[in-house]
Amino acid sequence: MRMMTRPACLTTLCLVLGISAAHGQVPTPPAPAAAPASARVTPAQAQSVLDVLQDDKRRAEFTATLETMTKALPVAATLPLEPDSLGEQLLSHAAEAVNEASTQVAATLRTVNDLPLLWRWLASQADDPDARARVLDAGWRLLLVLLAAGGAEWLAARVLAGLRRVLGAWAPGDADRTLESDPLVEPVSPDEKAAIKVRRRSLLRVVAALRRLPYLVGRLMLDLAPIAVFAGVSSALLATPLGATVQARAAVLVVVRAYVILRAVLAVTAMLASPEGAPMRLLHISDHAAHFITRWTRRLAVIFAVGWVLAEIGLVFGMYRTAHDAVLKLFGLAVHVCGVVMVLQSRDAVARRIRAGSGSGATGVWPVLRNRLAGIWHLVAIFYIIALWLVWAVELRQGYARLITFFLETSAVLATGRLVSVLLLGALDRMRPLSDSRTASVPLSAAESRAEFYFPVMRALITALVMAASGFALLEVWGFGAWSWLNQTGLGARIVSAAASIGVMVVLAVVVWEGTNAAAMRHITALTQGAHLARAGRLRTLLPMLRTTLMLTIVLVVGLMTLSEIGVNIAPLLAGAGVVGIAVGFGSQKLVQDLITGLFLLMENAMQVGDVVTLGGLTGTVEALSIRTIRLRALDGSVHIIPFSAVTTVTNQTRDYGYAVLDISVGLNEEPAAVTEIVRTLAAEMRAEPRWGPLVLDTLDVMGVDRFIDTAYVLRVRMKTQPASRWSVGRELNRRIKVRFDELAIESPMTSYRVLQNAAVEPAAEVPT
Repeated sequence: MRMMTRPACLTTLCLVLGISAAHGQVPTPPAPAAAPASARVTPAQAQSVLDVLQDDKRRAEFTATLETMTKALPVAATLPLEPDSLGEQLLSHAAEAVNEASTQVAATLRTVNDLPLLWRWLASQADDPDARARVLDAGWRLLLVLLAAGGAEWLAARVLAGLRRVLGAWAPGDADRTLESDPLVEPVSPDEKAAIKVRRRSLLRVVAALRRLPYLVGRLMLDLAPIAVFAGVSSALLATPLGATVQARAAVLVVVRAYVILRAVLAVTAMLASPEGAPMRLLHISDHAAHFITRWTRRLAVIFAVGWVLAEIGLVFGMYRTAHDAVLKLFGLAVHVCGVVMVLQSRDAVARRIRAGSGSGATGVWPVLRNRLAGIWHLVAIFYIIALWLVWAVELRQGYARLITFFLETSAVLATGRLVSVLLLGALDRMRPLSDSRTASVPLSAAESRAEFYFPVMRALITALVMAASGFALLEVWGFGAWSWLNQTGLGARIVSAAASIGVMVVLAVVVWEGTNAAAMRHITALTQGAHLARAGRLRTLLPMLRTTLMLTIVLVVGLMTLSEIGVNIAPLLAGAGVVGIAVGFGSQKLVQDLITGLFLLMENAMQVGDVVTLGGLTGTVEALSIRTIRLRALDGSVHIIPFSAVTTVTNQTRDYGYAVLDISVGLNEEPAAVTEIVRTLAAEMRAEPRWGPLVLDTLDVMGVDRFIDTAYVLRVRMKTQPASRWSVGRELNRRIKVRFDELAIESPMTSYRVLQNAAVEPAAEVPT
């Protein structure tokens, strides 16, 4: 039996699946281990396949089946990275880190996943008649106990209310005396007096608090007495038949304990920070702060008490242990969220207490640390509030000790990083060429200007390096083993090597860029100082295009080398760039022609900015040259934009020197020699004048009689001038010729029409009749 090839086997399998789908039966693909090594198409199968292909409906079903199989096949993610390259290893480690982080997050959020157990327990309790009966039994017993004990507490509070008011009235207020009324203080300097005043005020506040302490303790005892009555009555009632059942007794005890603890906490808070007034509280705080502390203490205590009561009562009635823990952690999260809100609301007030001020006394290490802490204390507090809940929720071993260690080590690393950053940036500032002591009238050299340009870049680089080193140190002290990972794993060494290589490439690129620009500027300066203005202008015109080309080349080379360093296969990129370049070349032939023609015209110095040229049938002054177009300003002010590809001939009318060419029309009766002498005299007079002398480079060149016209002949002359002065010189010489011809009555079409004669004409005599 002839063995079939793998494509033939796959085709056979697809056809069989198509036949089965056409018959309404889609077989399950066999396991790879059970797949036969060879297969053979029987005549019956071939006929079935033929029937499927000939039937439009069955063929459509077969196609749909194949599309479903194609979508179900796993698609391997392909990356343009070489195997075992730096980029591939980084992606692998990143995927592992993401998986590990997701596992830890899932473990942290397991509390939320346990909450459905609470719902299932509540549903089971609601569906079970015995459970409902036990809950109702415990409920009415609890209600009776709370009513009786609460009534007893209210009566006790009413009885002790008068004594409580008396103690509050007897409690002394703040003895906040001033130094001016103290006869024991001798006259001192204002600063010393202020310091003594602060210390004396603090001492007086402490003395006043100690004086109030017995009264406040007595009032606290009076506040705790009704709570003790409540606890005693509740215990006595539980000794009666009301506490006969175990579950009811346990539920009542939980509620009573929570209530007693809550009331005791609020009583102690009222002694420390009572909002009723300064004599009624032990702490020396404002009324606003007293209200704030009392309000938030009550909220936190109530939330925690409610959560603890619900969790414990649920445990009494058969709640799952995981659901019990979930309820506690959920209410604990609510408490910590309230703590975060408290921190945000008291951020400014606490910051004012911490801040050392901005006067002369705010110098030194301790005031600086206090001012720094005043700006970030709320962030640290919020972080630790959240961290405390996470340690409790995840049940991390030695979590609180690790938090303290974490805080100390993190503070040390951040302080060291800040110190190093200040030292390095200070040294960089001292090396800065443009310092505060340098006056603005002293210009910077070219090297100093470039250094000033790179100064912000150097600051940013130093800051980034210090931050990276601090982050690496933080990873090490946090227990991630960054140093061992860098030394013992090949990936760390490869990352350092790649970073060093990329850094060297970037530095070399900057050196090449700056060196090339500096060399070009030095060459232009040398040409300008050497009076080679034409070459300097040509190079200055080409410089922007050369800079752009150099920048693109540097960026392309550095980018490709960087991609190659991290493991990206740049061969497809180069091939693709070549294909794109060919396509762009075919699609933009006109643009390429503009660029190439412009490059050669600029290199051959055919024109410069300021030249008067004629090209493309247009004449004007060159205003700007780009790598693709020329901008001409016509005599009437019109602007012409001409692409280089349209330039076939360039006529530069202002290169090196020019000739003012004049065609002088002289009457046929005039002698050419005499007229020539007159024009020579006028040209010599112009050269002798200060205004026109520098513009005229040579004596008048008389080319002779050029041609004849009606009633005149044309005398052609020319005068060599500066490149852009031939038009002004020619116009001035024409003006002078016209004036001289009028003075000498020389016959010329240029003069006004008149009748020229040598003698006056006698009037005709009258003929006698």
